[in-house]
Amino acid sequence: MTSSLFVNVRAEANGLPYSPAGYLFAVDGTAYPGCPLPPQPSLDDGNGYWCGFASGAVGGLCNVQDGLFASGCIGYPAATVPMGPSVTAGVVNLATAVEYVAQLYLQAHGSYAGLVLMFSGYSQGAMVTATYWVNYILTGPHAYLAPYVYRIYQFGDPYRCPGIAHGNALAGLSEDVTTDGEQTGGIGGALDLTVAQSNLLAPDGKYIYNSCANQGDIYAACPVGSDPWTAIASAGRVGNLIFTEVQNPSFINTIAIAESLAVPVGMVEEIINGMVFAAQGTSAPHWLYGPQMDACINDALALGNSLPHQPGY
Repeated sequence: MTSSLFVNVRAEANGLPYSPAGYLFAVDGTAYPGCPLPPQPSLDDGNGYWCGFASGAVGGLCNVQDGLFASGCIGYPAATVPMGPSVTAGVVNLATAVEYVAQLYLQAHGSYAGLVLMFSGYSQGAMVTATYWVNYILTGPHAYLAPYVYRIYQFGDPYRCPGIAHGNALAGLSEDVTTDGEQTGGIGGALDLTVAQSNLLAPDGKYIYNSCANQGDIYAACPVGSDPWTAIASAGRVGNLIFTEVQNPSFINTIAIAESLAVPVGMVEEIINGMVFAAQGTSAPHWLYGPQMDACINDALALGNSLPHQPGY
């Protein structure tokens, strides 16, 4: 881990001084360009980072107010199968980066007072940030940093709590995304965040956890019902079983899926082998988070300008 990760891309490139309002960590999705290295900035087109919606939020903030946040994109395997170990590696890398920044801040200021931490995740990257949020910040070794987490922006969130999509609300879109009358949530099922974990407030009184979910996005808007933790709806059961298989493939889970679908095991294996988070192509709902991303950028911009550490040009 090096401090060069935590810079504002264009400000540093142009030699501009800046004093960021906080730190923004971005984790992109499955098979993002350049993985497992961190997404690399491209300044030629003036759009900053663009390897996914998470790094897109970094680039967007760079465009609208260069130097407002010190930003770092997190590298990790971003593997399709098995996805579970890939997510675990991403969580460790993210936790390491956050610890690095927190200790730098402590050394510079003598306390954590005034520290501002923000996160964005897309697809598998949203699984990374969600897992870090639940297992490190809320109940784990980074609980001491909980008072300093202001925003988590999640695009195509496979762990979205059913019925809650605060990122949609930022864009003026409905949080209530239903399919055939069934409440939707993340395809993670029992791994979906709870209402309590999704509704915690930041020091400025706004929601911390801002999930974005499009109608038809099978990962963020799977028809799991209102209680995927103990009674997942039948409409979302098969999707969740396949998702579980992708995490850590096993013959036992393959049989369970085959039984649910009433098809041969070989057919299920073909489905799993061909399944990637971008399988539907770039016109699919999982790729259409531009409106929510723009709204999250505007929210981060307003937050940054309300904080005491402003960029100096």
